[in-house]
Amino acid sequence: MSATSPLENKKALTNWPSARLLEFAEAHAGDVELLAFILGELGRRDVEVAQSAARRVSQLLNRAETTEAQNPAAAAERDGRLEQLRARLEATEQRLREAEMRAAAAERALATEALPARSNGLLRRVHLAETAPAWLVDAARRAFRLRFHPDRFADPAMKARAEETFKEAEEVFRQITVNHNGHA
Repeated sequence: MSATSPLENKKALTNWPSARLLEFAEAHAGDVELLAFILGELGRRDVEVAQSAARRVSQLLNRAETTEAQNPAAAAERDGRLEQLRARLEATEQRLREAEMRAAAAERALATEALPARSNGLLRRVHLAETAPAWLVDAARRAFRLRFHPDRFADPAMKARAEETFKEAEEVFRQITVNHNGHA
């Protein structure tokens, strides 16, 4: 099949039931090559449904060939639009690959980020002011859990670093909770 065909995998088409092939042919009535392939596939089947579908696909194929022969400019325009769509798809896929690479790099950077030094106060170690209210401490704890949970990382080195940071942050938050409850 040509690159203009909506379904490039011939093997998949050969496994479809005759009625589904007919529906697909009717949905792509302008694709001469696809219709010819479907007609050939239906012709190999020895059941009444396939023979009936083959007659209908034959009509669609004749109509498509006639239309294409009468209006080559429309076929060229269609092919041009198809090439534009392919180019846009390729550019979008490239941007997606680049975004995935940036996300992976950011994830690696997050996994290697350490908590502030132990000499700072407990709240400062988890990036909070000493006057942070309890609700903000709880929100920060949830954020640390989401950010550094080891299950988020596939790379074993990143996973190990995230696990270390996760445990360290959990211990800091446990101490904050004990100190906060002890002062209350």
